[in-house]
Amino acid sequence: MTASSANLAAVGYDTIDDWLTASTHAPSTIILLCATGEEGTARAIQSGLDRILSSVPGARVVVLSDIDNPATMVSALERGARGFVTMSLSLEVAIEAIRIVNVGGTFVPASGLLSARQGFTAPLDGQPPAVEGRPHFTERQLAIIACVRRGEPNKIIAHKLNMTESTVKVHIRNIMRKIKAKNRTEVAFLTNELLLPNETSSD
Repeated sequence: MTASSANLAAVGYDTIDDWLTASTHAPSTIILLCATGEEGTARAIQSGLDRILSSVPGARVVVLSDIDNPATMVSALERGARGFVTMSLSLEVAIEAIRIVNVGGTFVPASGLLSARQGFTAPLDGQPPAVEGRPHFTERQLAIIACVRRGEPNKIIAHKLNMTESTVKVHIRNIMRKIKAKNRTEVAFLTNELLLPNETSSD
């Protein structure tokens, strides 16, 4: 699929092989990788994204699937997808998602984030109760989350926040534990739209 600021023009291919043999596929092109069913989506994420991105580095890929699962969305983003569009979305929303990716953004449906909130209702032992289903974060943890979401490494975070790298690592582990994240990518994903202004406390 190619996109401009005003219109979208789509070109379809039955398989990735058919697309790879096409005459041109510039990195600026938006690629919709369609997959249905849990197994089909998993295969597309595991191998399809790898094949596309290894053939056209920098390609902007949007996964289109009938699977509305936060973990599946995170997996796609970790593999290099720039967006995840579910078939439950309206055509208008899907087109706007593609436009967002076209201008350099990343799109994940709000439904996936809402599903992720279900795992945040129970506070950990010794922690204050979450507010409206959200986990409790200190001011320092919120600052670290903001840095993680910008993709900054621990060394940079430590310098910015005037702490040691080991302290940053401890905070990140605690953040991951609170939101049940497995890695930094999930921290960035699962904290999107889950934090309320002024929802902090001192260390």
